[in-house]
Amino acid sequence: MTNSDFSPRALFISSDGMLYSDSLICSGLLPAKLGNKPCPFAEGRHMPKLRRLDPTDPQYDPAQGKPGELCPPCAVLHAGALDDWEEHEKLHLPEEVLPLRLFQCRQAFWLVVPGLYNDDPTRLILPQ
Repeated sequence: MTNSDFSPRALFISSDGMLYSDSLICSGLLPAKLGNKPCPFAEGRHMPKLRRLDPTDPQYDPAQGKPGELCPPCAVLHAGALDDWEEHEKLHLPEEVLPLRLFQCRQAFWLVVPGLYNDDPTRLILPQ
């Protein structure tokens, strides 16, 4: 196994300003809203792998982003950089997550993808 096997695919933002790994949220372990059951859109109890938005895909929605950009398949909305989201100031989130691309998933949770920056949404930049 590599480090990427243990790295979260997404960080979910809670109303108390905590960031939770997709392994806790998508698996159903943490949010009471999911009733301790995995999200029906999860892959192996994780957020599905990013996909490139394709306007010819029947499920493509411009609310997810522009063609060619990376997006979680379970996202219904791209909302810019986390830094642009008004809520981030009252949540006191770490500086390093602020330039990440903010999404809302089909379960209405807000999330960012580590390495997916809003100013370069066509590639995932992972630490070495």
